[in-house]
Amino acid sequence: MKELKYHNNLVNKTDKLREMILEHPDLPLVVFAGEEANSGDYSWMGCTDVYFEVGKVLDAAGPNDEKIYLEEDELEDDVGDLLYDEVGDIPDAEYEAMLKERMSKYDEDWVDCIIIYATN
Repeated sequence: MKELKYHNNLVNKTDKLREMILEHPDLPLVVFAGEEANSGDYSWMGCTDVYFEVGKVLDAAGPNDEKIYLEEDELEDDVGDLLYDEVGDIPDAEYEAMLKERMSKYDEDWVDCIIIYATN
């Protein structure tokens, strides 16, 4: 099994949640967002629009450290933009080969996970 790096602190601390779901499979999940994630009027805000999906998250520093990558296409766009800034206008085949090489460095950093989206 791959050792996780937990770069974005997104995929750790889920063991307890996993245990609770297994112990209480019939209980619903209720999600609250802290004041850093809401308007600041309340210290905790109940989230009424919550959905889940199985997906992937990049567990590594991408080209934009403030961005969480859930889609490989989005990562490729950002990697491609930086590459173009570095090399300028070069033949398409050469650019595509360089982009493919840079993208391959992230292959092992995608982590399967359950993603919880919460908003109001």
